[in-house]
Amino acid sequence: MRSSKVRLAQPADLPELEALKLAMSYPGSLFYDQESYYETALQRLRECLPRMKELPDWRLLVLMEDGKPAGYLLFVVDDEHGVTHQLQALILDYAVFSFDALFALTTRARKMVAAFENEYLVADLPAGDQRLKLWFYRCGFRAEQHRAVKRLGRGHRGASSTAFRVRAARPEDLPFILEVHSAYSQAYRPAGRDTDLETLELRYQLTYLGLDLDSSDGSLYFIMKEVSSGVSAGYIFIREGPVFGTTRSYYVYDVAIAPAFAGRGLSLYLIGAAETLAGQEGALLYGDGSLGTPLIASWHAQMGYVVDSIRFALDCRPPGEGAPC
Repeated sequence: MRSSKVRLAQPADLPELEALKLAMSYPGSLFYDQESYYETALQRLRECLPRMKELPDWRLLVLMEDGKPAGYLLFVVDDEHGVTHQLQALILDYAVFSFDALFALTTRARKMVAAFENEYLVADLPAGDQRLKLWFYRCGFRAEQHRAVKRLGRGHRGASSTAFRVRAARPEDLPFILEVHSAYSQAYRPAGRDTDLETLELRYQLTYLGLDLDSSDGSLYFIMKEVSSGVSAGYIFIREGPVFGTTRSYYVYDVAIAPAFAGRGLSLYLIGAAETLAGQEGALLYGDGSLGTPLIASWHAQMGYVVDSIRFALDCRPPGEGAPC
């Protein structure tokens, strides 16, 4: 009978962990090509493994079978969810080749996550890897949001309209932004999370009250107005993301149409303004959408965005405070 156990990684494990990663199939992504997929993971292992004692929030678990590494799971604790503000552990990398291996690693990981008083263990999984998603589902993880992306070539111009003008936001636009945002609180909560909507909206309102609409904080804020009436119709917030290889990226972290203008397809022009910005030099434009709001997925698809990954979350709260862990 094969003997197995899960333990913390040791520096001497590095060559075998590298071999395990190289044995994983490239999942395909618009964010990274095959070469950068492997190189990024290997570089992370080489940098973190010798320094694990200096990284108190990092944990690297190794599954040992018959005395040899057969899989690993790397995660970091105390990541704060950007919407719910719940503490969560984020899986950064893994190499698994069977459901049993994943189950053993995540079972150990969720006990450690609970000990850190983090509420969830989350993983971003390739949208097209049905087997891997099934394995995580069987381990208790549930899908909560997707990430959609579109690659824009240099010189790309997004949709625009002579009837609606998109301009940079100004401080006097803040009341409009707060009012519109409050109409869509439900859409911001990731699927499956039981965060109170009133609390969620209050946190957003407090955060947005401190916005630097002059873009001095590095984000870009835009307002769309109806030309004929001068009435504000929607807004979009963008910030520059990481460089993937040699390609820049922009992240759309909030976009909304005023209820009075809803149902007319006007968000196309807000996204169009973001695409024109990102297309000046060529870039990736991406955003996240809660799977609890199906319209977001169809909206992304209609505008040519591809779902690249799906975030799965495992509830690690003690019994009585959430789902059994």
